[in-house]
Amino acid sequence: MDWIAIQGVPPHDGRYPFDLAANEFTTREWSWIKKHAGYLPLTITDGFAGGDPELFTVFAVIALRRAGKIEVGDVPALVERFADVGFGTSIVLESDGVQEEAERLPPPSGTSSTSNGGSSGDGSTKSSETSTQTRPSIGDPVSAFSEFDPIRSAS
Repeated sequence: MDWIAIQGVPPHDGRYPFDLAANEFTTREWSWIKKHAGYLPLTITDGFAGGDPELFTVFAVIALRRAGKIEVGDVPALVERFADVGFGTSIVLESDGVQEEAERLPPPSGTSSTSNGGSSGDGSTKSSETSTQTRPSIGDPVSAFSEFDPIRSAS
């Protein structure tokens, strides 16, 4: 199961189901994706793989609408509101399967866990360096989208 987690945008903070394989986009949802992010059924995988913030913003709004938290008329204003919050911290795609797999994997070679959950050794980064590791809860957007068939969903 995939989820959209929203943080820092009250009263919408929370974790909402977003299972693309089980729940195809409706015509209205495709309209929102096209209008607010510029993607069509045959181009959406590019935006997904590239982590386009506008696309993920629309996904968050769709998840909220599907959960009954907002009405159709609330969508444009909420897309605008999400545009002003930090991407990657306020809207996160999570996949339970990826999270479970990440928890089973050993730490990368050259690192060792410490009692506070951090790492040390050659694999750790200094505070001035940028880590290239992805947070396990985010998962791989492409794998989360792998069962999604835009052609089938568009019909």
